[in-house]
Amino acid sequence: MNRFDEHVAFRFDNYLTHLPGFLRSVEDIWKHRIAGTAMYETVCKLKLLKAVFRSQKRMKGNLTENVTKAKSFLDKAQALLNTYNEDIFLNLVKCCRRVFSVAVNLEITMLKQRAKLRWMKHGDQSSKVFFRKINASRVKQRVFQIKTVGGNLLTAQQDVTQEFISYFQNLLGGTSQNRGLNLEFLRSELKHSVTTTEASLLVAPVTQAEVKEAFFDIDVESAPGPDGYTAAFYRTAWPVVGQAVFQAVGEFFRTGNLLKQINTTLIVLIPKVNLPIFVSDYRPISCCNVLYKAITKILVKRMQRVLPLLIDYSQNAFVPGRSIIDNVLLAQELMAGYNQRRLPQRCTLKVDIQKAYDSVEWDFLLEVLRLFNFPHQFITLINQCVSTASFSVSLNGSIHGFFKGGRGLRQGDPMSPYLFVLVMEIWNSLLRFRIRNAPEFQYHWKCKELGLTNLCFADDVLLFCKAHLPSIKVLTNTLTEFATLSGLKVNPAKSQIILSSSVQQERQQILEYLGFHEGSLPIRYLGIPLTSSRLTIADCRPLIDKVDARLAGWNNQNLSYAGRLQLIKSVLSTLNTYWASAFILPKGILKSLEKKMRRFLWHGSSGSGIAKVAWVQVCKPKEEGGLGISSLIATNQALMLKQLWRILQHDGNSIWVDWVYRYRLRHSTIWTFNGTTGSWGWKKLLKLRPLLRSGVTYKIGDGSSFNLWQDVWHERGPLCLTYPQGPRITGLPLTTLLSSVLQRNQWCWPASIDAEIVAQLPPTDPTAADTIYWNSSSGTYSLKSAVSLIQPSTPRVLWYGLLQGKFKVPRHGI
Repeated sequence: MNRFDEHVAFRFDNYLTHLPGFLRSVEDIWKHRIAGTAMYETVCKLKLLKAVFRSQKRMKGNLTENVTKAKSFLDKAQALLNTYNEDIFLNLVKCCRRVFSVAVNLEITMLKQRAKLRWMKHGDQSSKVFFRKINASRVKQRVFQIKTVGGNLLTAQQDVTQEFISYFQNLLGGTSQNRGLNLEFLRSELKHSVTTTEASLLVAPVTQAEVKEAFFDIDVESAPGPDGYTAAFYRTAWPVVGQAVFQAVGEFFRTGNLLKQINTTLIVLIPKVNLPIFVSDYRPISCCNVLYKAITKILVKRMQRVLPLLIDYSQNAFVPGRSIIDNVLLAQELMAGYNQRRLPQRCTLKVDIQKAYDSVEWDFLLEVLRLFNFPHQFITLINQCVSTASFSVSLNGSIHGFFKGGRGLRQGDPMSPYLFVLVMEIWNSLLRFRIRNAPEFQYHWKCKELGLTNLCFADDVLLFCKAHLPSIKVLTNTLTEFATLSGLKVNPAKSQIILSSSVQQERQQILEYLGFHEGSLPIRYLGIPLTSSRLTIADCRPLIDKVDARLAGWNNQNLSYAGRLQLIKSVLSTLNTYWASAFILPKGILKSLEKKMRRFLWHGSSGSGIAKVAWVQVCKPKEEGGLGISSLIATNQALMLKQLWRILQHDGNSIWVDWVYRYRLRHSTIWTFNGTTGSWGWKKLLKLRPLLRSGVTYKIGDGSSFNLWQDVWHERGPLCLTYPQGPRITGLPLTTLLSSVLQRNQWCWPASIDAEIVAQLPPTDPTAADTIYWNSSSGTYSLKSAVSLIQPSTPRVLWYGLLQGKFKVPRHGI
């Protein structure tokens, strides 16, 4: 029998932090003197505390039964008070009410932790809601049988358990190899390498503030690791354990050695499909100990300082300042017109990387870090975190098996996404290197000027080139080479190629060579449909289905009115935010979603009837007499206004904005562009320009950034539109900067300029730079200010201050 072959894990319940004497219990254990390193001492004390907390949980008993008993005592005390009306019974009622309140709060804290209902911050605390969520999760995650790869059905619990352990041991275990890799030939392709100054910040001594911030940044309700402790324990016990924990973390950063007990991992199984049959139908999520996660959060925060410099902007995952929406917006532009035969031949490869995180070879990862010039000390810290991992499998409420890791990055480790991005950047560099040495390669239409061949968001990869077999071979050969180096292999069965309609003669030859399935538009990319024409209601069906599934997942008769309101604001209203950031969605879709929200608010998902208040009133802010629910139409426009604002600001972190300037605007501005080319989404976006104009202000500095004719620095708008003959009459071309007519803070216009233009000139400040402000208190775009621009505010209602509660959540319907 292996260690950890099977046992029920200790789990710290967050309600324990609310018990009287919690800190005293921790202090009593923390006073023990234990010989050994700071890490060892901390781990031992945490282990001793488990017995204390187990005892406290036994003493508290069943929290739900405690609530029932407390309610019964309260009812009896209230009955006595009603009968005798004496002070002694009044005091008894007050005492019973306090006991009942404490019992309810403890139960709610426990249930909320287990149900993981993050939306339920306030507004509904029904224990029935929690119980149903907990039971539904248990049923969904329970595994009774499994099929082997050979097709044998296993039903005995021991056989099922062993199948899972063997599968993940083969996937994640084994012996890490050292193949003597050398990636120096790619150094010239790197965007940036870590400098000496940057390296010194990466390996600077860890501070107490850093450590505390890392622990307090972890969600108190997230699943614990094998040691069972949640972030709530560390937060509450910080006055007692903080110094010791800081010394333990600091010891790791000084010595580069990580105690193996800290780096144990619990594999939790999340079904990837509705009816999982094989072990591969489950996604392994690694639950790491909070102490370990705090360490890697510190490493991540230090890495984030250099990632934007190291990572090419064709990658947008987990890089500060970048957005997933850029991938969608740019991919949509590149696929526009794929259904038109008259346009150039082109193709897109949608590549599926098999078991991406789980397949990364550790020797390759270390070589990647060396190539980027990360300091040796920092690489040692990362190597310790990655290579000392060990695993057990959580199955049906028990922990099974124990094995050491040998490859892969854990999904659940805060550091893994950032390391994976660095790994994929080497693939990007390898691709650039091979293309630079392949004269036969031909770029995808409207990609050559940027050298654009791919868009990456973690392991979601799109490749672009001309629909030309030699070009496709360059891409696929590079993928094969990268797989040999990194362990990341393409899964042809789940990959596909989309060929434009103009590809005829070579189509069959390309498909036979590639072995990918031929896809057709629309295709799903990062959860959003990419189309070659207009977005239809049918294309948006997955969004509707997502909302329907969320509503169907709740037994809504257990939700109060306030609970349904909270669910709409925290969950339903945000489900479409991602889509609404990429497209102007069809109004039919938005109205359908609002109809579902309206029905759910007043009657629950299964109810019907007349709405008590018009939806337009409900969508007003609370102080204006509404409920503060966001209007989906206004929110959609506001989110898309942000994309125009980013273009106006020439967002340097955005590959999409760069592409727009290179291939769409060219020598014009967002205000004067009147081209008819581009995707349907681009054309719809341009229709929001009047809204953008009402939301921004141009402040002239030295005039070196604003275009004289095409920017809206003048109250009449772009002068080339209101005074089209201006460039010809004045001899100042369309590309002229405003600084050309400014000298020593004085306007110097040609004599031929229109007198009305000269009469309405704004002030200038030659000591400052030209600036475009968003019309808000901060001067920068915000969703709230954009919605206010679209939906002007109305007078505050007189009764707003009468709403009850700290958060002003109504207790009843309007």
